[in-house]
Amino acid sequence: MVKPAARDQTHPVIRWLMTDARKQTDPNEFLLAFADRLRALDVDVARITTGVPILHPQIFSFSGLWELGQGVSERLYRADPSVTASNSPIPIAYGGGGPVRCDLTTPPQAGEFAILADLRRDGYTDYVVYALPFADGSFKALSLATKRDGGFTGEEISLFEAMLSAVAFNLEVQALRRTARTLLDTYVGQQSGGRVLEGQITRGSGETIRAVIWLCDLRGFTNLSESLPRDALIDLLNAYFGPMCDAVASHGGEVLKFIGDAMLAIFPIEADAEATCAKALIATRHAETALSEENARRGTAGLPRIEYGLALHVGDVMYGNIGSDTRLDFTVIGPAVNLTARIESMCRQLSRQILLSSDFVALGRVKANSLGAFSLKGVAADQEIFEPISPDPPG
Repeated sequence: MVKPAARDQTHPVIRWLMTDARKQTDPNEFLLAFADRLRALDVDVARITTGVPILHPQIFSFSGLWELGQGVSERLYRADPSVTASNSPIPIAYGGGGPVRCDLTTPPQAGEFAILADLRRDGYTDYVVYALPFADGSFKALSLATKRDGGFTGEEISLFEAMLSAVAFNLEVQALRRTARTLLDTYVGQQSGGRVLEGQITRGSGETIRAVIWLCDLRGFTNLSESLPRDALIDLLNAYFGPMCDAVASHGGEVLKFIGDAMLAIFPIEADAEATCAKALIATRHAETALSEENARRGTAGLPRIEYGLALHVGDVMYGNIGSDTRLDFTVIGPAVNLTARIESMCRQLSRQILLSSDFVALGRVKANSLGAFSLKGVAADQEIFEPISPDPPG
């Protein structure tokens, strides 16, 4: 049974929330441990959810769901539930209202919350939703449900009310960490963001790595920027960068930065150099296919085509922080990056969409046609440039 000191800050669950629970950085692991702690003290909870809006370009909030005997699952929501789920107690909690408590043993009522029918069907008898106060003045949501006859006891409800601030503290720490990781992944890149989050933020820190270097550049951007309305120009850039980023990410690459209408990415070579080169080349084909489909759509809509040049090279690069004391860029630099840029600049001159360096062709054992050796600005020796041979269509 729950001890009479349910509102006492020395209660075992509250003490855990204020101490060891803070070490649980993973929201799902925290929710599982939280449920285990409650049940170990005979709190008859069979379902717990959390709802936390987050800063993310595509996702409005995430919710953890724990159910007795089924473990923890995570649900991501793309839209504000106050708009998409008005017939729900969660928006009430997000607005700082409540608590909302529902006796699920009573007959259904007209206009009741939509979730109650599902909870009754699954055998729940009592359901309560609380607003969790965050330090920024906003509120998140915590719900608990039981299948016990008679619902939650008065002592259990007292415990829930007493632990809200402690639960909120843990969820806020987790949300801040998740937001930091999301922002780093979005603006820096997943691999680079992970390094920054681990503490690699000293100017000049970094390492030399071997990688396939990808550089693509939009053709005719100056004329487009002068002739297209702002929104149309942004739409074109998104339609161009989207397939490029998707192709790189889906084949193990890392997008490092956008430089105006250009994009720099790498495919780190960790073991099998030939396989890494193959992945990078396959990525160019996927991007090419996606952009061909996009250009067909744009042609039908009377929009300007997306024309681009893309170069692949392989070499050693310095991967790390450069910049000032207060503004850093986690990127790659070195002669190999410069050479990639020079090769990409030849796409227009050679009337080719994709060009490869001789080092890339040799290391990846790539089937390619030589277009000749060329003198490139800032590069001492002439460089042989290749175009990939398209694979034979399936028979």
